[in-house]
Amino acid sequence: MLLITGGSGFVGQNLARYFGPRRRTVTTYFTHPPSASAERSIQLDIRDANTVFSAFDRERPEVVIHAAGNKNLKLCEDNPDEAYQVNAAGTQNVARACRRVGARLIYLSTDLVFSCVEGNYKESDLPEPALAYGRSKLLGESFALAESDQVAVCRSGGIYGKGSPLLKWFVSEIEAGKTVECFTDVFNTPTYVDNLGEMMETILEQHLAGVFHTVGRERVSRFEFFRAYAETLGLNASLLTPVSFKGLKDTLLLQADSSLAIAETAKKLRLTFNSVSEGFRRLQESGGV
Repeated sequence: MLLITGGSGFVGQNLARYFGPRRRTVTTYFTHPPSASAERSIQLDIRDANTVFSAFDRERPEVVIHAAGNKNLKLCEDNPDEAYQVNAAGTQNVARACRRVGARLIYLSTDLVFSCVEGNYKESDLPEPALAYGRSKLLGESFALAESDQVAVCRSGGIYGKGSPLLKWFVSEIEAGKTVECFTDVFNTPTYVDNLGEMMETILEQHLAGVFHTVGRERVSRFEFFRAYAETLGLNASLLTPVSFKGLKDTLLLQADSSLAIAETAKKLRLTFNSVSEGFRRLQESGGV
């Protein structure tokens, strides 16, 4: 049985939708039960070790994808202790519960474990997170890897797919004829969530462990990302206005370049890492957002 934590979140729900037809899948949620994309869902507060242990003892998962966490950058920055309790200590609780029941663990980490100054970070590069969120996720990596040699850390970022709040907002703005300002100097490696599922599935099937960069293969700016989506949908791309993020960096907690290199991960997984346009085409073929 596959257990996916954070099943009510955007990524967790999409992973449950991906894995549901392939494996018996159970999800967890903190406050709001997810839509029916898994066999069932259970309430779980990952900050409570005893509760996590009890749930794992009862469910006996064979594999766990740990996608739960506090992903609100501003909230984490303002409340670093809370970020630690959820993203670091909570991950440690899940990892210990996995070791307790003999389950393999995939931990969904982030591209923001790096300084995000130069970009194109390799799996072996030294993480130097600038934000409390990245620091808490990096501690989660360390805690998970310390618990077992059956742990795979999947760093990802810019994840999009069905139900993407960002893409829904973008479409509504463009269809309303509004101008959308897009940053030309904020870069990452966007990831189509089904492609992320394929990467995780390969890691599970091949019994791989260690640190992986599970992102799309293309480094793009925010402007290039939105323009590609507008072109895929046949929207009015002329409404996109290129702007710089300088001056808004501290307000929006933007990071200049969180792009990840995938060469080492690609050698191990040997599958297709989607470009942005390929991911958007797949999304549209599946029914869109």
